Amino acid sequence: MFNRRSFLKATGALAGAGVLSSFGCSSSILSAGKLKHPPIGLQTYTLNFLFNAKDANTAEVLKQIAAIGVKELETATGTPTGLYYGHKPAEFARMVKDQGMKWIGNHYQGLPRQAPNPTAPNRRINLRDDVQQIVDDSAAGGCSWVICSSSAEANMDEIKRTTEIFSRAGELAAAQKMKFAYHNHQSEFTKIDGVSAYDYVLGQTNKDQVFMEVDLAWATEAGMDPVEMFKQYPGRFPLWHVKDIDPATKRPCPVGQGKVDFKRIFANAGQSGVLHTFIEQDGAKSIEDPASSVKWMQANLV
Repeated sequence: MFNRRSFLKATGALAGAGVLSSFGCSSSILSAGKLKHPPIGLQTYTLNFLFNAKDANTAEVLKQIAAIGVKELETATGTPTGLYYGHKPAEFARMVKDQGMKWIGNHYQGLPRQAPNPTAPNRRINLRDDVQQIVDDSAAGGCSWVICSSSAEANMDEIKRTTEIFSRAGELAAAQKMKFAYHNHQSEFTKIDGVSAYDYVLGQTNKDQVFMEVDLAWATEAGMDPVEMFKQYPGRFPLWHVKDIDPATKRPCPVGQGKVDFKRIFANAGQSGVLHTFIEQDGAKSIEDPASSVKWMQANLV
């Protein structure tokens, strides 16, 4: 059975020695060793159209999510006034727990991009301006992770500033017994002056405080091989976005219906240090989309 503490201890020791073996589970695609797949999670951005509807009932939406088999949540919400889908962190965490799920963390903007950033009350909460509040909110909600959804990285100055912001976020998160991770899209892999934002961030930050949340679809679409990424930076990918891409439309689709080679990637999960996997589908039309993804994962990966 997957044991987070044992897995952290094992992968930490092996990473320190420069060696990581392949882990797996006999009852799943992870069949090479002892690691069982983590609980299936959901990035709630997939269903923000439900959470943000005019007549939205947060508790009811959470109930629907739990009913499709989701056990862990990563959210995409948060305001400068400390509200998460209209609720304070501790209250929202209680609502999640009431449905038998766990709130793992929330997505926050990193360094705002060059476009004007709206002023309050419409300003997006971000790690440059609000990092202490973000860490405090996350701790109040019982989260174990603070995650950056995206950050400015159009030139080396932005990449360096982003890296500084991430280092600070990692330090503050660690002080409250949490960790920090950076979610990729495609642009992070574009080289600027010979280096990508992805490589620069991982190369210039504390490996025990700053991690990657690998979006398997966007990494694949950018021409990256997630398995090779795991080999290059073992143990730095504890969070995954399990997202698929329709090869014809280049748009996200339910897991198992697109081009991402999940079985190969999950078979090499041990090298990544994976702890949490979150289904995400940008542009989902109904809860049936993530429900389909959960069913496919249960049948093919778990």
